[in-house]
Amino acid sequence: MSRMSLLIPVIFPQEDALTDTNVQGLTGFDIVLFGYWKTPEGADPAVVREEHEVEAQAELYELAAQFSRAGASTDVQLHFGPPGEHMTALESRIAEESDADAVVIPSRITLWNNILVPLRDERNAERIVEFLDAFDLETVFALELFHVAADESDVENAREMLAGVKQLLLDRGFTESDLEVTVEVAPDPEAAIIERASRHNVVVIGETEGLHRAEQFLGPTYERITERTDVPVVVVRNRR
Repeated sequence: MSRMSLLIPVIFPQEDALTDTNVQGLTGFDIVLFGYWKTPEGADPAVVREEHEVEAQAELYELAAQFSRAGASTDVQLHFGPPGEHMTALESRIAEESDADAVVIPSRITLWNNILVPLRDERNAERIVEFLDAFDLETVFALELFHVAADESDVENAREMLAGVKQLLLDRGFTESDLEVTVEVAPDPEAAIIERASRHNVVVIGETEGLHRAEQFLGPTYERITERTDVPVVVVRNRR
């Protein structure tokens, strides 16, 4: 199996560190650190680069060292420019050029051993399972497949769908003790996912929506979930 490629945006200036020193389980990943320093309106990016490039490079290479110690190969990029559409377009281009299998929505990253996988349907199930298979299974102690049903009439079909995904994971080497399947009936799927995410340290979700605005990279749902939780959200890209 080929290694998974994971794009991690690192947006500057930032108040808090992106990771701690406990990043583990990433031996199956090639990581691209996409550093982007947002320049103030009207500022010359070249001037901002001259002032902050050394600082930003030092932080990016420290991050790269953390991921390398966790077993991942790491590539570092640093760009300067305005926020908004320019940053989104560049991030999209780099995701394509690096052939990224998934993108992390920036948040604090720690141990990735307790994973929530919300699924609306089977559209991206095989891609998500392929991505999850890249984790070091010895470091994963819990993986919850989660579906939010609109009402009780949807529960049985949802359980059957998640059972199929669970079998795909079992075929990849996960064990029954690793996996949990949950179907919840709730009127607000996003709120239910956000509440469930607080019990985990990473959310893995499939890319299923089209873009709504030019300044959005992967669609609105992921942004809203990220804004309302401290748990990093990994979006597995639909590259078919």
